[in-house]
Amino acid sequence: MGYSLGSLFAGIGGIDLGFEQAGFTPIWANEIDKFCEVTFRANHKNTKLVVDDIYNVKARDIPNISVLAGGFPCQAFSVAGYKKGFEDDRGTLFFQIARLLREFKEQNRLPQVVFLENVKNLYTHDGGKTFRAIKNELEDIGYYLVDKVLNTCEYGNAPQNRERIYIVGFLDKEKRDNFKWIEPVKLTNTIDKVIDWDKKVDEKLYYAKGMKCYPLLAENIKNNQTANTNLILEKLANSKPL
Repeated sequence: MGYSLGSLFAGIGGIDLGFEQAGFTPIWANEIDKFCEVTFRANHKNTKLVVDDIYNVKARDIPNISVLAGGFPCQAFSVAGYKKGFEDDRGTLFFQIARLLREFKEQNRLPQVVFLENVKNLYTHDGGKTFRAIKNELEDIGYYLVDKVLNTCEYGNAPQNRERIYIVGFLDKEKRDNFKWIEPVKLTNTIDKVIDWDKKVDEKLYYAKGMKCYPLLAENIKNNQTANTNLILEKLANSKPL
C-alpha cells in the first residue's frame, strides 16, 4: 500500500505535486485562497480540497494520512517583510498545524511524517528562538526531527537562488536516523534557457524607469545571466512601505 498525503496551506499544489511525482498519493488538502483553488483543482483532480480558514479545520475532518505537509505562511519571517515572527498573525499559523497534530494524537492516528517548509530566515529569526519553539512543539507531540536549508539552484537545475528551510519529523526514530537528504544536482541551466529575451509581452508586465524599485534592479542586475535578488529584497525590507 502506498503513502497518502494531506496538505495544509496548499496554495496551488506545488508541494503536493512534488510528493505525487515521488510516488505519494495526495488525498486531502486545505487552502483559504479561492484563486489558488482554481489552479489546484486543475492539477489535482483526485484530491479533496477544502477551501476554508485553517482555524475551522478539525483533525476529524481529515482522513487517515501517512504524511502531513505544510508550507505555512512565511511573510512573518521573510527578509522581504518586517520579520515580526510570532508577533505577526501569519507567524502564529504554525500553531494551527500543531493543534491539528495534537488532535490527531488524541485520536491515535498521528501521520507517520510531518513535512514543513519555510523561508531560510526562520532559522535565525529572533536569535533562533522562533525555530527552537517550533522544534520543541513538534518534538513534544512525538516527532524526531531533521532540518536543512536547501537552495533551488543546487537541487532542481533551475537558475534561481531560492533558499528554503525544510523540517521533516518522523514518529519512528530509526526512520529519522536512516533519513538522507537528496544529493545536489549540478546547475547547467542559465536564465537564457528559461527566458526568451526577444519575445515582447504586455507592457504592464515590465518594470519601467520611474517605478520605485527600478534603481535597485538596475544597480543589482549585472548582466542577463544573474540578478542579486537577495540583496534587492534586503534593501526593500529596509525601505519605507509603498
